[in-house]
Amino acid sequence: MGRQTCKLVAVAAVAALLIAAVHRPSHGAEHKVGDEAGWTIPPYDDLYGDWSSSRTFRAGDTLLFEFDPGFYDVMQVSRTEYDDCTADQPFVAFSDEAPVAVPLMESGVFYYVCSVLNYCSLGQKLNVSVEPAAMPLPPSPVPLPANG
Repeated sequence: MGRQTCKLVAVAAVAALLIAAVHRPSHGAEHKVGDEAGWTIPPYDDLYGDWSSSRTFRAGDTLLFEFDPGFYDVMQVSRTEYDDCTADQPFVAFSDEAPVAVPLMESGVFYYVCSVLNYCSLGQKLNVSVEPAAMPLPPSPVPLPANG
């Protein structure tokens, strides 16, 4: 193989690695809502606010709601419904099975409440601010073959 051909092969290999790195599926973090408390009526009003403000959420991450479906549910709602503790027109209702894994697909602020009785008013509500997905670092460059 000539020197020029070796260089072309090396450049093609580097390009293939870069393309693979960019298109590699990223698996985000899983966040268990409320940690050990799970998704339940909290012992104090702002437990879920404190929990969410102490974490960084990125697109590609997942929220894991663990709860007893006989007593609780999860509703993704608008900010108005979150503020009013209503779930008359939820975007998504998760009430039949637990745990519920909610993928955070894009950046933005997302709101969740429990619609059972007055549990939301007792503090069973969560908002998360999701940042864009982290860009993967490109792989180290492949050394080019020595001339010779």
